[in-house]
This record gives sequence, C-alpha cells and structure tokens, in this order.
Amino acid sequence: MTDQVGVRFGIAAGLLFALTGLLVAGGLADAYGVTLLLVATTLLAVALDAPHALLLGLSGWAFATGFAVNTLGVLTLGPLDLLRLAAFVAAAAAACGRGGTP
Repeated sequence: MTDQVGVRFGIAAGLLFALTGLLVAGGLADAYGVTLLLVATTLLAVALDAPHALLLGLSGWAFATGFAVNTLGVLTLGPLDLLRLAAFVAAAAAACGRGGTP
C-alpha cells in the first residue's frame, strides 16, 4: 500500500497535522515550532516525488504559519511569511526522493 506516492503523501501530511497539534497543545510556538515543522517536512519529503514534496512543503508552511506563528490557523503573507514559504518548499524539493520508492 505504501508503494503509491499518494498514500505516502497522505501519511506525511497526517504526521505533520499530528505534530502541529502536539506543538499547539504543548505551547511550543514561534521559532522552535517553525524549526521543528521545517525539519519534519524535510524528512518526510524524502519518501515523495517532486510534485508531492512541493505540496508537502506548502502544507508544512501552512501549519507553521497558521499555528506556530499565528493562532487559530490564520495564514498571512507578509515578507517573513513568504521567506518561510520559500524555505519550506525549497527544503522539501531538495529532499524529495524523485519518485522512487523509499
């Protein structure tokens, strides 16, 4: 079942969602929360191809911006938010497995 990239993407997105919930519940926000989500996004992107890794990077940014930086899932597009978006997408793209199975 995990030989399909879509399934791996769903698992990775679910893990990011769960990690975000733990960060919010534990009160770990700002730079620490963003860093932890960036590392998790990068590690999870290894099992994905490029298109799915880019989507995971976008998801990681949304979780980080919406919950670690802002509250209640509010997404903003200020200069630092766009820099964070570029970092998440670039890290995921650099780490992606190029479509092979993990």
